[in-house]
Amino acid sequence: MTQLSREKDDLLDEVVGQVRHWLDESARLPVPSAGRRLANVLRDPDGLDFTVGFVDRVIRPEDHKIAAANLRALARNAPAFLPIHERLLIKLGALVSLIAPGLVIPVARKALREMVGHLLVDATDTRLGRSIARIRNRGVSLNINLLGEAVLGQAEASRRLKGTEQLLARPDVDYVSIKVSATVPPHSPWAFDDAVDHIAANLLPLFTQAATAPTKKFINLDMEEYRDLELTIAVFTKLLDRAELLDLEAGIVLQAYLPDALSAMMRLQEWARARRERGGAGIKVRLVKGANLPMEHVEASLHDWPVATLPTKQDTDTNYKRVLDYALRPERAANVRIGVAGHNLFDIAYAWTLAGRRGVRDQVEFEMLLGMAEAQAEAVRRTVGGLLLYVPVVHPKDFDVAIAYLVRRLEEGASQDNFMSAVFELHDDRALFQREKDRFVASLAALDDVGASEATGGAGVPEPNRRQDRRTDDPNTAMSPAGGFANVADTDPALPGNRLWGRAITERIAA
Repeated sequence: MTQLSREKDDLLDEVVGQVRHWLDESARLPVPSAGRRLANVLRDPDGLDFTVGFVDRVIRPEDHKIAAANLRALARNAPAFLPIHERLLIKLGALVSLIAPGLVIPVARKALREMVGHLLVDATDTRLGRSIARIRNRGVSLNINLLGEAVLGQAEASRRLKGTEQLLARPDVDYVSIKVSATVPPHSPWAFDDAVDHIAANLLPLFTQAATAPTKKFINLDMEEYRDLELTIAVFTKLLDRAELLDLEAGIVLQAYLPDALSAMMRLQEWARARRERGGAGIKVRLVKGANLPMEHVEASLHDWPVATLPTKQDTDTNYKRVLDYALRPERAANVRIGVAGHNLFDIAYAWTLAGRRGVRDQVEFEMLLGMAEAQAEAVRRTVGGLLLYVPVVHPKDFDVAIAYLVRRLEEGASQDNFMSAVFELHDDRALFQREKDRFVASLAALDDVGASEATGGAGVPEPNRRQDRRTDDPNTAMSPAGGFANVADTDPALPGNRLWGRAITERIAA
């Protein structure tokens, strides 16, 4: 049994009681049919594999004949989570696809869009308006994020920015998210300052639009990749340091699975405090666990770098609480509001309880994903007084680009390490409830007291996993024993020391 201090043990009792209350209340609420189907997908051992296989092999291929052949292969093992009539339809569709693939595949694709329609919204003007009104009727606020193709050139970057500007101009939209990587074509990571200037210039019209709107508008700078962490912070602070944007409150995302999260929060806190002292508005930090883990592993493997993320899910959960513990204090919350984003009821209850004890609940906003665990979301909303839903929107012709988002949501829900894998059974399954409680207790027990210090001096703040610095590297460490060979790891341009090293080289060339 994990041992807790008396203070943490007292906090735990309140958190567990709150979670049980939410589970009891959500059990009395109706579960939409789409939610039940999603639960069945995640509960079935073959559910995720079948769904991802259907997406990859039937939805993505442009050639209907190839998609039809794949459909026939999948139909032989239609999983039990599908109702019997749907399994029969899949088998019938597979049979008909032998002679009419051009008829069957569009129908199959439409069926998938309908199945996941509760997780995202059609960006077409007329349908978007109806969807926004319908979702708002639940008493929630919306954070709209326009999905699109990977930005590989100026045309797509301009299209994404224009689309976001059009969304923000709508009277029924007051909150949008956009990534810096969606605003410009791929840039040289070595030209950091130039990239910051370029991105800030591209985003300035959007931020100006928010600042001059007759009603309050909010922009959140999102991020996924570790290499964009420093870039996003630099763009964010550069824009909000402008005199004409001094009164604009805006937001930025931090990912708790990065050990860098707390130090980044501290830097943002100090910058926001100085901005407030100049008469400016505060900012908001949306705290998430992080959802780009597979790609971070790929990136590290390709370049022989340490993986940027924390090694275990428990480490991430502890770091999430570490950042909350630091941020949820009156003198800090006055400068930086916190968006507690996620579906883990224990973490939500922890943030709610901690904020209440410290008198900063008015500076905390709770955020969830559209269409996920809706009954629990409603139970939380009734307690905390509001909820911000992250709402991805996509044009029908761009539906393929939403697939990555959808697969990520399904993978999160199916992973046994993730709270979402138990979300539909926590109320009735004591073993699953105890599993999630034990995980929460373990992450709480590992929490240090970094946040309690007014001036940590860096003590106890987790160090980044990537600390390569070519300015101070010892060349002898790259030597291999005779008869052996190992490549030196690539130089990581996401790290400030390496960029300074590179700049010194180019300055010598220019001289």
